[in-house]
Amino acid sequence: MTVAAVERFADPSRRCEQVRIGGGEAVEVWDLPGVKRDLAGLVRRVPAALAGWLAGDIPREVKRELLGASLRTRGARAGALVRAPELWRRVRDGEVDRVACFSAKEFGLARALAAASGEPLAEQLARGTQYFGEFAFELLAVVPYAYWLHSQGRLDFTVSSLDTRCLYYFSPRHEEVPGPRRYVPVTDYPAGEPGRLRYDRLGWPEALDTSRWLPPPYAGVYRDDRFAWSHEPCIVCNKASDERYLRRGVHVNAIPTDALLALIRKLSTRFQVVYVRPRAGDIVNDHQAVCERGDLEAVAREFPDVVTIQELHERHPELTFNELQLRVLASARRFVSVLGGPSYLASWFGGVNVVYARHGWETKAHAYDNWFHRFSGARVVTARTPADLLATVDRELLAP
Repeated sequence: MTVAAVERFADPSRRCEQVRIGGGEAVEVWDLPGVKRDLAGLVRRVPAALAGWLAGDIPREVKRELLGASLRTRGARAGALVRAPELWRRVRDGEVDRVACFSAKEFGLARALAAASGEPLAEQLARGTQYFGEFAFELLAVVPYAYWLHSQGRLDFTVSSLDTRCLYYFSPRHEEVPGPRRYVPVTDYPAGEPGRLRYDRLGWPEALDTSRWLPPPYAGVYRDDRFAWSHEPCIVCNKASDERYLRRGVHVNAIPTDALLALIRKLSTRFQVVYVRPRAGDIVNDHQAVCERGDLEAVAREFPDVVTIQELHERHPELTFNELQLRVLASARRFVSVLGGPSYLASWFGGVNVVYARHGWETKAHAYDNWFHRFSGARVVTARTPADLLATVDRELLAP
């Protein structure tokens, strides 16, 4: 028995794992060359493709179906067009018994080849998730889809970066793979919306598809008596990521240190402030490098009563950094965060989340107004300048 894995992307987050689709069977990989990732291979196959389309051994109605299926293969249309006749013949001739793919979403050729084989298309994403991309993308689309599969009794496995077992506590089999995170689109997932011209949209939708999307109840699962405070806690989640990709500077969406100190000064009159700002060694970083800028030292110097996430990690070395974050955030209902991963994580715990959001996909899509509340029912309010941030905190967190 042989399984053909039809692949349209190069990134490991978007390719089949042989052990997950083969089930002991031999797996043969059928790559569709892409304009960007394998232009030479694409061009090299054009003459054979033309001969294949013009040959008379494929019935006319099948050619019509294959052509339509190739055009419905978003993300690799050209690759589908140059390989469709060859791959259909191989299925017809019985060289493979089943056809598989990572995601069947807008993958017309994979569906057509599976129909020709007489066996259902084996879609890896129908049984589990596999993602090594950015933390925010994972919280947006991957974790809620995995939990939805779990709620349907259909989740077999999850695979992600290091220190993610706590995110997938509900998974029957979770695997952590070493290596840095990187930019990987989530278009393959139900919540990922394809672009109009290119398959991978550079941005977020204004409306979120929640038909197969269910956030796990982190607030209840990770509530922990070890993280109880004498005053009501307010968690300030900041970052120090290099955001040059926004073409507006380095720390575009990080709270500046002077504004941070003014913010903590206000919050300390009412709350026990916990400052969560990961250093590079605390997390699995992605392509946006962490650039230290003295904020942690300034907070420790000016506000010795503020508890930092690093201090808590020293007290609780039995917890991984991400599990510690979940348990600390589960202790609170008041948050200040910044655009990116911190704003996603802080929105999973209900209450009120004031987000410092200057520029990014989320602001362009009005995501904080339109669908961020869906993670936990939290009230999510944005501020675009330091002055606006302080005024919004006065109104949302400090007003009687």
